[in-house]
Amino acid sequence: MAKRKAERWDRKRLLALGIPAVLIPGLAAAVLLGWNPTKLETAKNYQAIKTIFPTSGVVTHVGDGDTFELKNGVEVRMIGINAPDRGEVKWKEAGKELELLVLHRKVYLEYDRYQDDKYGRVLAWVWEGCEKEPTFLPADYMHLSGNESRKGLLENPEGCTQGNLINEEMVKKGFASSTRYKERGELKYERRLQAIEVLK
Repeated sequence: MAKRKAERWDRKRLLALGIPAVLIPGLAAAVLLGWNPTKLETAKNYQAIKTIFPTSGVVTHVGDGDTFELKNGVEVRMIGINAPDRGEVKWKEAGKELELLVLHRKVYLEYDRYQDDKYGRVLAWVWEGCEKEPTFLPADYMHLSGNESRKGLLENPEGCTQGNLINEEMVKKGFASSTRYKERGELKYERRLQAIEVLK
């Protein structure tokens, strides 16, 4: 029996599915690591696949002070902050604090310039206790807008007006520090987090 020809998921094929060009490098890397994007072909366009970059979800597991998993299996890494890694001082305490804030609760995800990392985790600002439908910009807005991205942030200064920004709460409580990504654009709430650290 002849071997089935391996499927090729190149840039051209992913673009044909309606996937934003800026997200293709991350998806291509995921394919190399074993992820199978076949299900994308059953959708009319990329935006219909909400599980890749969900806007909300219930937290079922907390890995450490800045990482958790949603009920649909998506792993989220909170953007703009850094909590102690496994084995480092206070990593257990940081994880427990994050559990108190989000475990078994519905959270809302707000995306920024960078939506995923090299480990395949979604990068997001995490909100809890928001109004029913918080007003967030599309997941790929920051990339697609290029140098005009600041304009969108000014028009939408805070997407969730009634909830708590969990990234910020972890910094306030001393379980995480703000992170500046070298040689990358400024994140939406970066200065807000840095201001907290100055006052501490």
